Amino acid sequence: MVEQGTHKPLVGSSTLPPGTATKMAWVYILRGSGGRHYIGSWVDLDARFVQHLRGHTATTKRLGAMIEIVRRKEVPNLEEAGRIERALKRKKNPALAIYYLQR
Repeated sequence: MVEQGTHKPLVGSSTLPPGTATKMAWVYILRGSGGRHYIGSWVDLDARFVQHLRGHTATTKRLGAMIEIVRRKEVPNLEEAGRIERALKRKKNPALAIYYLQR
């Protein structure tokens, strides 16, 4: 099962630090100890993963105590990462999402 949070559209620099939208970004898939998956995207994958581990993201709190990155893919910018993230979430199939990010 893929966890989906409520996603709000990004609004200019009020949400993102200046220059973030043009930096390389990541699309990633997490798996929790209960077997659930989470698909996300961000520019600093290491910092975002730490946020997930600390429970700063409500959706990933439900993944369980152990969270791992099972697949990740670097893309040219955050806009592209968000587009891929939304497409993968629409599939509602973690195995297909993992397969796509392997390519």
